Amino acid sequence: MALADVSERVSSGIPKLDQMLGGGFIKGRTYLITGETGVGKTILSLQFLLDGLRNGEQCIYVSLDERIDGVLRGALSLGWDFWEYMNQGLFYPFEFRLFTSDLKRFGKESRAFVEAVEKIARGRAISRIVLDPISALAIGAKEEFIVREYLREIINMMEERMGATTLLTCDIPTGSNRLSRFGFEEFLSSGVIVLGVIRFQGKLLKTIYVRKMRWSHADSSIYIFEIRPGEGIVIKEPLSEKMDSALLGV
Repeated sequence: MALADVSERVSSGIPKLDQMLGGGFIKGRTYLITGETGVGKTILSLQFLLDGLRNGEQCIYVSLDERIDGVLRGALSLGWDFWEYMNQGLFYPFEFRLFTSDLKRFGKESRAFVEAVEKIARGRAISRIVLDPISALAIGAKEEFIVREYLREIINMMEERMGATTLLTCDIPTGSNRLSRFGFEEFLSSGVIVLGVIRFQGKLLKTIYVRKMRWSHADSSIYIFEIRPGEGIVIKEPLSEKMDSALLGV
């Protein structure tokens, strides 16, 4: 596959995030969405897919942890009916389980995972893929090299063989300063978006920032966001402005 043109961009489905990324995701590349449990990673990834589906694109969602039915029912609470796009032949959800006892074997045969995704595609021109969460593929593995090579090969093969723009979600332990579960997922991705939660004036605020964006200028400011029915993630003002207003008593 030819190298991705950095001028070709794919919308995240969140206008402000596109601005923060310098115009959106670079088409055909892989990006990591990371943060603690419950901060909105799956919602962001579904919002990305929904943007493509509304444009008539064909998309794949691979759940590596939760049951598909649970994910899609959760999306309904936001007013997003993914079953409609399944009926139109645009959306292909899939559950994939890999037992940790099999990881060493699959570590040298990562093509098995990619081929499973390709089988879902059935030769269709898939434009967007989500793997949620990528960390579930390797939890419990004791050999770091095997996990690193397994994930690296999956990312490389999917970019080379499918050409879709791909989001990987990754859970990190609560209170951790790490960007990923195993410490190297961020180095394998073309960009990293970090979601978090902070306590401010007795309330919990959700935050988002771009930690890394290869081949593109990015706004690395930390912003506040909300999750709204019908809209999903809505990014508001920078966290610094919120704090400055509080200090001034505005």
